[in-house]
Amino acid sequence: MTRALFALKLRLLRNGPHDERAFSLVTGLILAALVIAGASLTTHGVIHEGWIAVALTVWGGMWLFGPLAQPRHDPSVISREWWRGYPLRSWRLARALSWTELLGVGPLITLACLSSLVVLAAPGGTAAVTAAVAAALAQLYLLIWAGKTVAALAGWLLQTRAGVTMAAVQTATMLALSFAGWVPVAAWLLPRLGEGDTALVTPTAGRLPEPMIDVLAALPTGWGYGAAIAARDGGGAGPVLLPLAALLALGALSQLCWIALTVRALRRPPRQATSRRPAVPGRGLSLPFTTPQVAAVVSRELATWRRDPARGVELRSAWLTPLLMALIIASTDWNWALPLAGPAAALFGAMAAVNTYALDGTALWQLLSTPGALKADVRGRMVAWALLFGLPSIALAAVLWAVTSSPWGGAAVGGTIAAAAAGCAGALLLAVVMPAVGTDARDRIYPGQQAGDPTGGQMTIFPVALPAALLPGVIGGSWWGSVLVAVLLAAAVLGVTPALTVRLLQQRGTGLLDAMISRDTAALRSAAWTRGPLTRPLETSSHNRHVGLHELRRRAAGHHEDSWADPSLPPAIAGVIRPTAGCAPPRPGAAQRVGEDPVPPRVHLVNAEADVPHMGSKEER
Repeated sequence: MTRALFALKLRLLRNGPHDERAFSLVTGLILAALVIAGASLTTHGVIHEGWIAVALTVWGGMWLFGPLAQPRHDPSVISREWWRGYPLRSWRLARALSWTELLGVGPLITLACLSSLVVLAAPGGTAAVTAAVAAALAQLYLLIWAGKTVAALAGWLLQTRAGVTMAAVQTATMLALSFAGWVPVAAWLLPRLGEGDTALVTPTAGRLPEPMIDVLAALPTGWGYGAAIAARDGGGAGPVLLPLAALLALGALSQLCWIALTVRALRRPPRQATSRRPAVPGRGLSLPFTTPQVAAVVSRELATWRRDPARGVELRSAWLTPLLMALIIASTDWNWALPLAGPAAALFGAMAAVNTYALDGTALWQLLSTPGALKADVRGRMVAWALLFGLPSIALAAVLWAVTSSPWGGAAVGGTIAAAAAGCAGALLLAVVMPAVGTDARDRIYPGQQAGDPTGGQMTIFPVALPAALLPGVIGGSWWGSVLVAVLLAAAVLGVTPALTVRLLQQRGTGLLDAMISRDTAALRSAAWTRGPLTRPLETSSHNRHVGLHELRRRAAGHHEDSWADPSLPPAIAGVIRPTAGCAPPRPGAAQRVGEDPVPPRVHLVNAEADVPHMGSKEER
């Protein structure tokens, strides 16, 4: 079984998407080469070998804390959910799956980094090199299974009620350290940068304190380093064998924990999403300068951001991250940079909302089958984003400007306005262009489920909103000039982008819905520039008359033409608009599950009219 699973994973790695994996491989190998080069410089006395211990500790820390940065992302190529229900013993399957986790980009680049231990031990001779090779392999074994176990534990804890808040805090902490962790170092090197003084404090990379090196070597991430140094210096068998035995023992224990968590996941039956809130009519939201349709969309979006576990994580992390960044900046002498937390809040809000249509899933069929709904939906989502992220981020920048009296406050407020406009318009546009399809909203019941990986969209919106935040400060000059430029830029962006987003939804709506149903974005790419027959007639007829599902069935009575030969109509769309209980998209029937050819429904869409078989009256049936 292990051999078959290895072959399966190799096929998945060979035939799956390579963009993110190739980027990680190249970046990781570059960083590993820097660590190896540093280890070689220690032999010539250029730098102290304690810095290699620091680098290996940071590398090992990324294995331990890296899964917490994306707590909803399953790093396994072979998902455990695929094997649920198979007639195989859970423990046997989990043990076989465990060995496939050793194959991947992460173990490869970590092995390259740990080869620096061999470089450190090379002056000690052949015996020291052999011990260093064993230490590198044992350290790799521990890091892999420690990281996998942390990821599995995070996924298990995310199935609890406190999972949303816990995931948001973890994500926000990692993002804040990633984006603002350099500020203390920069404040130390440039203490008077806020006053225009660029005098640089020259750092010295001398010898690290011995107590600090001892602490790093005592950590599990430094046991391999300690064994290699002891073998090079001729410390005897004890200082070499004891760390190796500890690495192997702790790694085996971590692997056993991962197997136990995998067995628990395999034995857990799938749960259905059930609503715990009564469906009672509430008071409508009243907003100035908006139509009732747009206000209804805003009310729905505000409720969805609070209730959906996937969106809840994004909402909380998007607001916790700039606040934690402000705390990091406030701990230094760079108080003048605190208003920059406003543009950061707008930027993270844009990254949080970059996948809203894919998060809603197959509920998109209601918009496609309702005349005039797309325009109201786009504008309503933009207004909801402005209420959740845009206006609060502008207020945050203004308040921090008033508190700190920073000379960069005007530029920060202008940058926040421009970044909020770019995020409000660009996030929704990228939600149509680059959807990350995952578990459908009706089946999503806890934040640990795969709701799609929006990394591509987030990495696209980041370089779009960041220049927009910098542009007002560069062009405007004074604070009022920056604000004026930001307002003009926001008016231009918000005036043009909504129409483009609506047009793209009309063109790609059916392909997007096909991707939601099949959970495969290939359907969207194949229909990228094909205007769907479902959207065109309904949207063009929305100005003349209302065409609902009951009207479509009434007009189609008696018509028996089978339209499944028409390639322009995806079968999934016809299945969606087929009359079902509650007008919800149907699940695959028994025929689809066993591989038989089901009898397709008779559906035909021409000029906003559908042809479905006449059901007849109750007496006729």
